[in-house]
Formats: sequence, C-alpha cells, structure tokens
Amino acid sequence: MSGASMFSAGGYRYIPSVFQYSAGVAAQPGFKLEQVRFKTPIPLEQAFDIAKSHLAMLGRPLTAFAHCELRSPSQFDDHGFIQFNKKYVETLEKWGLYKPQIGNESPVNPVARTNVCPEYFGPKEVSMLAFTYTIPCDVSSAANFVLSGGGDARSGPEPYSDRIIALGDQSHSGLSLKIEFVIQEMQRRLESLGFKWDDVACTQAYSVHNIGGLVESLLASQGHISHGLNWHFARPPVQGLDFEMDLRGAINQIYI
Repeated sequence: MSGASMFSAGGYRYIPSVFQYSAGVAAQPGFKLEQVRFKTPIPLEQAFDIAKSHLAMLGRPLTAFAHCELRSPSQFDDHGFIQFNKKYVETLEKWGLYKPQIGNESPVNPVARTNVCPEYFGPKEVSMLAFTYTIPCDVSSAANFVLSGGGDARSGPEPYSDRIIALGDQSHSGLSLKIEFVIQEMQRRLESLGFKWDDVACTQAYSVHNIGGLVESLLASQGHISHGLNWHFARPPVQGLDFEMDLRGAINQIYI
C-alpha cells in the first residue's frame, strides 16, 4: 500500500486503494472530520440526498464527503460486489470525488468506506448508517481520521476465494490467522496516515464467529483497544470473508 495522497478539494488526505473506496482518510491542517450517524440505516440513494443537503446547509462542497458506513442485506458474490460498486461510485463521480480509469491511469477514489451485513435486523437494501465530511476549523485535531473496513483477504485481482486468509476455517486457529492479518493491515493504514494505535479512539470489529477468546491475546494485550472494542454481529460484504475491522480517531459525531 502506498502512502497518503492529498485531496485538496475535500480538505483531507487519503490512502489509495481499490476503485470503490480508499483505505482511510485524515483531515488536513485547517479542517476536521465530523460524522453524521442515522438512528437506523437509510436506503443508499436517500442517504446520499440527505448528505448532499447537510453539506449544503453547512456551506461545504460535495467534495468534503470523505467516508461512509454502509449496511447490506446479505453478502455479495464476487460479481455482485463488483456490480454494486460500479453503481455506488456513480454518485461519487457526479460529486467530483471519483475519477474512473482513463488509459493506463488508475481510477481515483478518496472516499473511505465500511460495508457490512448485520446478521439480525439488517436492511432490506443496501443502506447508509453514517457519513463523514470535513469542516474548517481553527485548530486541527492531532488524530482526526477514519480507516475503512479491512477484511481477511489479501489485495489483488484474483477472485476472493483465492485471496481469503484461511478460507472456510472458523476454528480458533483459523480466526486467529484472520484477525492477525487484519490487525497488520490496520497497522499499515495507520502508519500511512501518520498515526499509531495510541491515536485510535474507536475500534470496531465485524464477525458472526466467536472471536471473544482472541480479544485478549491479539487486541487487548497488544494495546490495540485501549478505548474498548465495539463488536458488531455482522458479516463482511463478500461471501467467504469472516472478519473485518475499522478504526477511527477522535471525531465529532452528530445523530439525526
């Protein structure tokens, strides 16, 4: 993973990743991140409209949109995930956030994202639970960032089944390998944005498997969850994935 790139139009920097999302964002000097969370997930198109109106109310450009948390009804297969992502980035392209691949140039998408599937009480269609954006401030926060959800699969063009860590193994040892892989990925992302684990204010884990016996050895004793762990009983977005995690620093949250 490369280092952070600047997205001046939004007032934040980001970690380049895949076409559908960046691996994380952090506010640039003179800006801070703020997050709106809905009481319940709102269908994606409607949520985008709310985000657009909210940014207009604040006098912020659409390019200030930096991150969102999605909830899906169930896991996608590889093809379904690609098709959803192609549809998803259409709005980001209209907002001046996403640039598709042109010639040999890679696509550009600075917006971070988590997308998971609640095992219970999930939405009937892909919906948004939260969105994050930048606003100007006099004093920038030293730990103003959000990392995208990272699952138990290596990056690459191959099918997920060829990239998933310990595919199909939900045993204690299999889950341990998966969690260790994701922790290492979170470490790389933190370093790419110039942060460390001490800067993390919120750690969220997503799995329907029993990760409880691994929290102490892999997370608590290593200093990765000094502010606790939010464990969501949810699956990562693609079939075969068993564990996902995201992190954020100290950012303001508004519930609407």
